[in-house]
Amino acid sequence: MPRPSEESPFRLLVEGSDDKYSVINLMARHDFDWDDEARERPYVSAEGGVERLLKAVPVAVKGTYQRIGIVLDANSNLAGRWAQVRDHARRAGADLPDAPHPDGTIVSGRTPRSRLGIWLMPDNSSPGALEEFLSLLAPSEDPSWIYANEAVVEARRRGARCREGDHRKTVLHTWLAWQEEPGLPFGTALRTGIFVRDSPEARRFVAWFHRLFVEA
Repeated sequence: MPRPSEESPFRLLVEGSDDKYSVINLMARHDFDWDDEARERPYVSAEGGVERLLKAVPVAVKGTYQRIGIVLDANSNLAGRWAQVRDHARRAGADLPDAPHPDGTIVSGRTPRSRLGIWLMPDNSSPGALEEFLSLLAPSEDPSWIYANEAVVEARRRGARCREGDHRKTVLHTWLAWQEEPGLPFGTALRTGIFVRDSPEARRFVAWFHRLFVEA
């Protein structure tokens, strides 16, 4: 059966393909059936970066979508990122609170029964990105995960140019490079079970997704 089409009245905006396939495969792992034509499913649109995503927000809010979700990285400034999303949404007539909800924000849309939801990676409360969210799904007791942390620290000490602020991101890519099939994309790593753990943050994301797109 076909996956959701671009004609779906439900839309999920994400920054790029890593975000898109991470969401798709995380939700599939939690029993969301993307091929179930008996119900509406969101079309996941990779916008090609945060600036393009932000520009797409008022267009989507003013459109005919019944449910709109927005997933983007907080990066180093969660409050600043939230202010950007809030301001772009308000230009289209959607009213967002002054701060994101820790469990993911969902508000009424511009039309009756419509909804607008926002999730700031990794957890709506901390600076960071998709990589911090996915790192919580890695097996923390795996010796290679532990060593990846140590190796990145040592590499920086020896002059590697990876920034300390990107430590978790660098560790994640290093650890994925050491798998049986090196360097799998995040979505594929989720689908094939390399990320073996669950996390409170992942469960909260799944619950947010269900409230936004599944619940009547």
